[in-house]
Amino acid sequence: MNKIKVAFIAIAASLAGSAYAQSTISLYAAESLQPALDEIAAAYLPARVKVRYGAEAALRDRITAGERPALFVATNVGDPHSLTVQGLAGPVKRFARARNADYGVVLVDGASEEAWYFEQFMLSPQGQAILAKHGFAHGGSADIAAK
Repeated sequence: MNKIKVAFIAIAASLAGSAYAQSTISLYAAESLQPALDEIAAAYLPARVKVRYGAEAALRDRITAGERPALFVATNVGDPHSLTVQGLAGPVKRFARARNADYGVVLVDGASEEAWYFEQFMLSPQGQAILAKHGFAHGGSADIAAK
């Protein structure tokens, strides 16, 4: 009887641990966005966000060559849009604005539902407040999401 209880407790503990395990969202982003995105990633508690920073064109080319992060974030809309045109990503969302330029984010094909929720968090008032703290204005998609 004690062996059965021990086995049951071990199984229950294993299931409980897996229920609380966070998923990981991979994100490719422009280097200049690092301070703001690091803070947004830390504030997003439902999942761990792993960000690879680099030159936008190089990151875009990695995706074109077959790498599949969940999201691609750029300080323009052209690089993300090129992935959309190639059928590698969804529509571009304008999440921020600086120096009269719209900044874009796309969900790359194969992204999880959790990645979509993270994108929505970037567009939410909380995500936008973090971006504003780093000198970014609301993007057009964020303005629409707030209505």
